[in-house]
Amino acid sequence: MLLNELTSLAATPLNQFFEGSNQVFWICSADLKQMFYMSSAYHSIWCRENLNLDKCLQDFVNSIYNEDKTRIMSAFGELFTSGEIDEEYRIVLPDSSLKWIRTHVFPVIDTVDETEYIAGIAEEITEYKQMQVQLNQSEEIFRQFANHAEVVFWVCKPDVSKFHYISPGYEKIWGRSCESLFTDPQSFLDLVHPDDLERLREAAFGENSCSMDEEYRIVKPDGNLRWMRDITFPIYDEKGNIYRMAGISCDVTVRKQAEIESIRALQRERELSEAKSNLISIISHQIRTPLTAIQSSCDILEHYLDRLTEEKKRSHFQKIGTAIEQVTDIVQDVLMLSELNANALSLNKSRVEIIELCSDAIANVSDNHRIEFVSSVKNQHILVDRKLVRYIIINLLENALKYSDVSQKVKFNLDIKSDYLSFYIEDKGIGISSKNIEKIFDSFYRGGNVGNIQGTGLGLSIVKQCVELHQGKILVSSALDQGTIFTVIIPQYN
Repeated sequence: MLLNELTSLAATPLNQFFEGSNQVFWICSADLKQMFYMSSAYHSIWCRENLNLDKCLQDFVNSIYNEDKTRIMSAFGELFTSGEIDEEYRIVLPDSSLKWIRTHVFPVIDTVDETEYIAGIAEEITEYKQMQVQLNQSEEIFRQFANHAEVVFWVCKPDVSKFHYISPGYEKIWGRSCESLFTDPQSFLDLVHPDDLERLREAAFGENSCSMDEEYRIVKPDGNLRWMRDITFPIYDEKGNIYRMAGISCDVTVRKQAEIESIRALQRERELSEAKSNLISIISHQIRTPLTAIQSSCDILEHYLDRLTEEKKRSHFQKIGTAIEQVTDIVQDVLMLSELNANALSLNKSRVEIIELCSDAIANVSDNHRIEFVSSVKNQHILVDRKLVRYIIINLLENALKYSDVSQKVKFNLDIKSDYLSFYIEDKGIGISSKNIEKIFDSFYRGGNVGNIQGTGLGLSIVKQCVELHQGKILVSSALDQGTIFTVIIPQYN
């Protein structure tokens, strides 16, 4: 285009397009000393009013922000070598505020006299740059969050055949590299707990995979078990079709453990409540029985004392004494359990002659003629709480006698080594089922095969806690209808 034809441009539709555009069109000399054409958008974008054409070029150069000026002027200097300029830079407005400009510049050679010119198009991109800054900031915030949060973010195909993005949290939580998931998209299933695998597979690859909310367990490469929660969302294309799936995976182990513990606590509370109700019923029944015997004997003695022989009188007094002992034993168990549960029962060790202690315990057990006592030691002293060990022996012997036939013997074997005392009590009675053994030391618990045999379900619980106060342990071995062996081991320290 000849420069002398520029004056005729105003009458053409092209000029109307230039003047109506929000972009700046301009032509200047190759040495940047003379401006030949500048569209009116320059005045609105550069916020200049009534600026004549002669001053536009200098104003254009001076308005470039100092930090960008060297780069832009260098680009103009190399224009006829590079062939074009496509740059973004800032300009300073009269009020000192900044705007972002993008300019596309190219060399022009007059076809008549081969004079070189420079033509350019410039547009304001301030809003775009601000959005870009905000987007970069958002991306950085998300990147920081994704890199450090205890969660995993991912984007994949709806059929999980390819991952487009997986956050670094995968490596931290799952203990495997992100690259392993890009290589084999379904390799995450390798860590899923076998009991949860089929359920998760159906959820992750089923019809509702893009709206999944599942909790499951994984076993990490180091053997650590973790609970995970996965939530997925569909991503739609412009036609409304699902073409990707986004998801969040969170480690919810702490919450699940708390839930499990809460359920267990509620279950224990429920069992305890039921046990306490049963205890009240059992104790009421067990106390009522001896009280009835006491009442009966007292009534007979009151009304028929002068008619009874001395032998009959002694018999009723013995019944009363036995019944009182039964009530005393029940009250003692309840009080001891209360002290143990309140951590109020202290361990008072003293040097005790073990054979004398065992003999005393046997003497205080009814039907003790059925007990076969065998000891590998004689007249040896041990360091224990006499009261608690006596209770342990008496309770285990009474149980062995109570739950076995009157014709059967009960074995009581004692042994002492250099650093521990041990004894076992064996019967050939009704035995304990395998499902009941794990609960046999729970307070108020009684086996399902005890029938009408009286008991509160407190004795073994107290025995176990008495043993543990000595830092010892109690073992049980049993089979239904074959008998039971309780073994007690109590350490001895100098």
